[in-house]
Amino acid sequence: MAEVDRMHREMSGASGEVEGKAMIDLGTYKDRFAESGQRVLEHAVQESKRRDQNYIAVEHILSALASEEADLFNSTMRDLALDPRSVKVLIEKRLENARYQNVNKGVRIAPETIELFKKAMERARAQGRKIIEATDLFMALSQDENSALMGVLRNLGANPETVVEQVRARVRTREQQEEEYKKKFDLPPYLKHFGTSMNRLARADKLPPTIGREQEIQQMIEILCHRERANSPMLVGEPGVGKTAVVEGLARLIELEPEKVPQRLRGTHVVQLQMGGLVAGTMLRGMFEERIKGIIDEVKERDNLILFIDEAHTIIGAGAALGTSSDAANMFKTALARGEMRIIGATTSTEYKEYIGEDEALARRFRLVKVDEPTLSETREILFGLRPRLERNYSVTISDDAINTALEMAPKYIRNLHLPDKAIGWLDTAAVKVEINEPQTSVVR
Repeated sequence: MAEVDRMHREMSGASGEVEGKAMIDLGTYKDRFAESGQRVLEHAVQESKRRDQNYIAVEHILSALASEEADLFNSTMRDLALDPRSVKVLIEKRLENARYQNVNKGVRIAPETIELFKKAMERARAQGRKIIEATDLFMALSQDENSALMGVLRNLGANPETVVEQVRARVRTREQQEEEYKKKFDLPPYLKHFGTSMNRLARADKLPPTIGREQEIQQMIEILCHRERANSPMLVGEPGVGKTAVVEGLARLIELEPEKVPQRLRGTHVVQLQMGGLVAGTMLRGMFEERIKGIIDEVKERDNLILFIDEAHTIIGAGAALGTSSDAANMFKTALARGEMRIIGATTSTEYKEYIGEDEALARRFRLVKVDEPTLSETREILFGLRPRLERNYSVTISDDAINTALEMAPKYIRNLHLPDKAIGWLDTAAVKVEINEPQTSVVR
């Protein structure tokens, strides 16, 4: 409990008074939150700034939880036989009736929120953790009869004891799933730092469905299954045609429908490599080379890893200006030639010809998969397939007319992208505007 007490003292000892109550700076304890907790905190900060309130009340945290942990929040509300939208409307009303206004400069913390964080930290410590997860905040809110959450739910007729039971059950299930995910999707050190698990995103439903790209995915699967020939696919297509979506489709297939992929690919882990992060911070000679070698060694040790490099032409020359003996392309080239690793690359036709095509030895390590721009009818099918996800993300209803209008207008006015991305972007922008400007309206025209 010493950690909890120290955290409480640090918070309570900060300067600044509003209506006789202490308010503190965010920097005091931001490092005490896990990634999920930080997302909630940042969302609460933005919500406070948007309302020109400049403080973080418990209501801001509750609103942020409802947005950042929507699956957990909505499922819990449904367990209580409540409409999540009705709950969120009441939360909004509580935010409108805020007590503190424009306190000092910067964002500060209300004393009730400090108490909430203290209770969340106590729960985290009880779970054997030193940092606060979003689930700790949710549990702390449900266990305080006077919290904003309990006030809202009582207004809707919920029984406090039932609320605690349902929240505890949902949180326990979530934490068990997260623990399983951590074990399953754990990456070796270099890839953990410089990569993103696409399998984990697929399992968490963070990747949109890939529609109409079955042929490209199948071609990519065939290339990856080769043992003697080059087994690294290179997706080539114009900006916006959906090259990344093809790789996301493969990751979803491997993770969610393994029976549809060959035995050789089952259990495979697709990891997107962040080339910008690899180069960043390599101030001293040999640092970049060490990172690339570390990644290659990790992939060689675990033969179920496949790297995905978007903008693959950037590997040519990457690190060369840092005094290394060779760039990333040359280091990958050797491992690819020996069949020690598989890489999925993606780039445009122009950049492929200008960079990769000029290096014949590197080009031979890859087999091309052409990703063409879909027709209007194919794009329409993609948009209809994505509609449920967009509606869920923005709490709107997208009409058929809205999709047809996006298909008509996007090709006319967006010149730097191709279908389907520009039509998806057009529809996405319309959904955002409705959500912002007409929060009670759920129709996109």
